[in-house]
Amino acid sequence: MTSVAHDLVNQVAEAVAQLRHTLEKHELPGLEAAILKAQMALQALDQHPGGVEGLRQLIATYPADTQKQLNERLAQARLDHQLNADLIRLALQRNAALQAYAAQSSAAATYSSEGGVSFLGGGQLLGKF
Repeated sequence: MTSVAHDLVNQVAEAVAQLRHTLEKHELPGLEAAILKAQMALQALDQHPGGVEGLRQLIATYPADTQKQLNERLAQARLDHQLNADLIRLALQRNAALQAYAAQSSAAATYSSEGGVSFLGGGQLLGKF
């Protein structure tokens, strides 16, 4: 049974760590795979008899050194999971801000004094492009 707990803890810890790394590096091509891997690992944890609490109870039956190792790994996974949520939230906020900036900066978002769309500057975004 130690193998089941080790495998599950390692699966979850590695998946959320990979997602954290992908988010921190803004590696968009690998983001979908990292999210899917993390979701699958978390689903496997939920499907464990008793879920997270059941896994903790199973770990509590192991020798002290094994308990310590697995609990530390779970604690790191929990921290990574929280950081992932924060990184995703920041990315969504940044994306929304960029979309708002782009919308306000576009010629189509600028109106003339007559209420029509103004194309001052030849329709170039801030005259830089």
